[in-house]
This record gives sequence, structure tokens and C-alpha cells, in this order.
Amino acid sequence: MLSMLLSIFFMTLISLKLNFYTLIYLFFLYFIYFLLKFNFMDFFCSISFNLGLDYFSFSMIFLTLWLIILMMYGMMNLMNLYLFYLQVLVSTMTFFLMLCFLSLDFFSFYIYFECSVLPVFLLIYGWGYQPERIFASLYFFLYTLFSSLPLLLIILSLNNSLGYFYFGLLYFSENFYLYVLFMFSFLVKLPMYLFHLWLPKAHVEAPACGSMILAGVMLKLGGYGLIRVFYLFTNLVKLNSFFFIGLSLLGSLYVSLFILLQTDMKVLVAYSSVSHMGLIICGLMTLTSMGYMGSLYLMISHGLVSSGLFYFVGCLFDRLSSRSLFLIKGLINFCPSFMMFFFFLLSSNMSFPPSLNLISEIFICMSLLSWDSLTFLMIFFSLFFSACAMVTFFSYISHGLASGLLYIFDSGMIREFFLFFMHLFPLYLIFLNLEFFFYI
Repeated sequence: MLSMLLSIFFMTLISLKLNFYTLIYLFFLYFIYFLLKFNFMDFFCSISFNLGLDYFSFSMIFLTLWLIILMMYGMMNLMNLYLFYLQVLVSTMTFFLMLCFLSLDFFSFYIYFECSVLPVFLLIYGWGYQPERIFASLYFFLYTLFSSLPLLLIILSLNNSLGYFYFGLLYFSENFYLYVLFMFSFLVKLPMYLFHLWLPKAHVEAPACGSMILAGVMLKLGGYGLIRVFYLFTNLVKLNSFFFIGLSLLGSLYVSLFILLQTDMKVLVAYSSVSHMGLIICGLMTLTSMGYMGSLYLMISHGLVSSGLFYFVGCLFDRLSSRSLFLIKGLINFCPSFMMFFFFLLSSNMSFPPSLNLISEIFICMSLLSWDSLTFLMIFFSLFFSACAMVTFFSYISHGLASGLLYIFDSGMIREFFLFFMHLFPLYLIFLNLEFFFYI
């Protein structure tokens, strides 16, 4: 475990002296080494120096390393803008995210959980598109810090009273206020409906590579935190799950309707993330094996799909300097291959087979129906309107009379096609071998 962390640490230190392409190759070799080294067990394995791996942390690190490699490969358009600093920022972000998913106690998890926010804040602040990025980055930073302050105080208090506070600790609390404050930070990070306002602002102002890592990995920290916390408050989760599940389902329905009215492509993709995060909360709140499995699948699949969609929107913005659905039309006549990959990403986002999203949403729906059959209506309308929004999104961009912006439009670069393929490849590959990720 320490060898894996030291390799990331030294890659961070020497990233100023490394060639950009060399750093990408090193990250890819590290990813292969990590996959080969992992020995799967039911509980924590490879434990050393207060660090360890289990089923959930392996899945999250797998997703993090894959998206970091794709993100760095997609940063070619920012190569002239302080590339050395960007390399250090990405390497540091990877280091903190790895530590966050490998931590075995709550205090170190919290420290790395907060440290991982800082590189994203600097990425939005330094490489964002518009002057409003200053407000958006501060909004994101303060929202996260404010919500996580109660979590820090509770962790310190329990550390002081128990002497240690590790994952897997046989400690069960019946304190409702402790339960709400403990979950508040993770629900804001996911984000749950009503705490989601920082997400569209951060996505709109962030560069394409920042949106990729923010949607792909940073949102999953909240879901991972909930998985680690729920066993401490099992009875309270069962008693109060109706409130959170009801609010999340209602929020998913409202957001899916709101997406239909959007004209900014980045806002549209960001709000579809909020809708999917609502389903993840619902799956976890049922406290069933199927709900947990579906939530984990959805975290992996949403990370890959939303990252690909944000990269697609970034590619269009680099060419046309616009994200408006009213200005960008008729692209299927100019770049059919480009739109083919866009169609695959959108169809995966609305859970079309054979994507992993389909399996994840089936699992979550089955767990919710076993929890209460009345949730069927909310799930149906939420998924239906989300699918309508995705179909509308594709129709607006692909068809119609082309605007004057498209007269200098190219048909796509090989690098972009490669990135789209590498987003879709694991999504369909895991679907063919679900045993690898199945722990029930």
C-alpha cells in the first residue's frame, strides 16, 4: 500500500521536470500495476500504515485513475497555459483522492476529503472560462467547508471519547442530531436536491478537464462517505429514510423537468448529474444489498458518462465559443462520427442497454420497490423526463438548419475520438462481466 502511495507522491514531485506525455504514460503504467496488485477479499485487505483496500475503495480508485489519465490526455488544448502548474495540480489531486479512498479511519478520511477540494478550487479559479469563475470557485469552496465543519467536530469528539474511530468499528448511535450532522457534509458533496446549487455554477465556470474530474470523481466522495457512515446509524437510517428518499425522488423529478428548459449545454449535463445523484441516495437509503450494488454501479457509470459528456461540450466550446442550443444545430451534417459518439454517451446517460447505467438503475429501482411500491410513480416520471431531455438535447444539436458558426467546423480529431472511446469502453465492458464487481 505504501509503495503505491509513494509512487504517486514522487510523480507529483517530479511532474515539473517530466514531459507531459511521459507523465500520462507513467499514470497508465501505475493504473495497470494497481489492477494487478489488488487481491480481492470481502473485507479490508493490504492493510498497512492506517491504509487499506476493500471492495468499494478499489472501485473508486479504479474510476479515479482511469479518469485522471483521460483528463490529462484531454488537457492538450490548455498546453500553453501554465502547463507545469497544471501537471502539479492534477498529480496532487490524484494523491489526495487516493489517500481519501485508502484511509481506514474517519479523521484521516476527513482531512484528505477536504484537501481534495483545494486542487479543484484552483483549477476553476485559474483555468475557468469567464470572470464569474471567481465567484463560482468561492461558492464551491465555502459551500463544502461550511457543510463539513460539523463533521470535523463530531469526528474529533468521537475520537476523544472512544480513543479510536475506524471504519468497521462496532459503534451504533441512536442520536438523531449526530446522525443528521454526520450525513450533512456527504449529502452536500453528492449533492442532494436543495443542496445542489454550487454544482451548476462550478461546472459552468470550470474548464472541460475540471468538469471531467469534478463530475467523475469528486461527487463520488459523498456517496463513498455515506457507505462508510450508514452502518453506524442503521436504525436511524431505517426510521428516517422516507424523508431523504422522498426528497431525493422529488428532486430528481423536478430536476429532470428543469433540464427540458435548459439552453446551456453544460448546465444541462450538470443538472442531469444532480438527478442521478438523487437515485444514488435512494439506493443507499434502502440499506439493501441490491441498493448498495446499484448505487456503486451508478457511481462508476455516471463518472464515465458525465465525464465524456462534459468533454464533448468542451470540444464544441473550443471550436464555436458557445454552448447555446439555439446556436449549435445541424452538426450531424458536418461531423457524423463525432455525433455518433455523442449519441452513445447520451443513450448511456438515459440507461440504454448495453451500458452499466441500465443495470445500476434496475438494481436501484428494484430496491426502492421492495422498500415501498408507491415509489414506482416517482421513479417512472423521473426517468421518463430525463430520457426526454436527453433526446431533445441530441435532436437540437444534431438536426436543424446549421448556423453561421459552423462554416469553419472540422469533423473531429483522433485524440477526441480516442477519448470518447475510452470513456465508453469500460462502461460496456463491465456490463459483459458483472461478476468482477459483484459482492453479494
